[in-house]
Amino acid sequence: MLDQQLHLLFPHVCLLCRTRLLPGEHYCCSTCRAEFDPFGSHSEAEGLLRRTIASHFGEQFLFDRGWCRYRFHKKSSLQQVLHAMKYEGLFNIAKSFGSQLGEWMLSGGDTGDIDCIVAIPLHPLKKIERSYNQSEKIAEGLAQSLHKPLRSELLVRKRYTVSQTGLSAQERKKNPEGAFQIRKGAVDRHVLLVDDVVTTGATMAAAASALRKGGAEKISLAAVALAIKE
Repeated sequence: MLDQQLHLLFPHVCLLCRTRLLPGEHYCCSTCRAEFDPFGSHSEAEGLLRRTIASHFGEQFLFDRGWCRYRFHKKSSLQQVLHAMKYEGLFNIAKSFGSQLGEWMLSGGDTGDIDCIVAIPLHPLKKIERSYNQSEKIAEGLAQSLHKPLRSELLVRKRYTVSQTGLSAQERKKNPEGAFQIRKGAVDRHVLLVDDVVTTGATMAAAASALRKGGAEKISLAAVALAIKE
């Protein structure tokens, strides 16, 4: 906690190793970023995302396209940064991750027919507790890179759910079921749904179900990272 508070005061040092950042580096130095585990290609990331979700949902949850920038490993440098982003108030990291994810998506094409971007929402009580929604901040950076509208008002989490962390795969699947609903406005045809980390895809599936009921014809997925079984 103290390290995160110090970083708010002295943002020009690496969040992980505490060395001074060079021009062009943000939050993490190049050496620490090199410890992240990026996907080598868009097809590799999408393929693993599809297999991960299919292993838990079969044909129940089908999506149009999927993008994840990194593999998520427990006790990794990436996990430390995402933890700081999510719980320690460093929300600008989320916007940076979103911008990088958007640039990577554009390098592979196939984003032109996406109509809008929707972040996985937090329950209002949880948002008050954290003061911001990390997925929405990721979506802000992503929207700026893709030049697509961010529709934060569209989807709401109507039921408070416990954190997915520490739950079994079956518990993860049931926990967010029925937790989301469309709040107001017409739903666009092709929605890009955004979260920070995909583990089983249960939260994405529950949110996508609400969007489809609201009129979305196509759902694509984007996340900073995809959890790897180890």
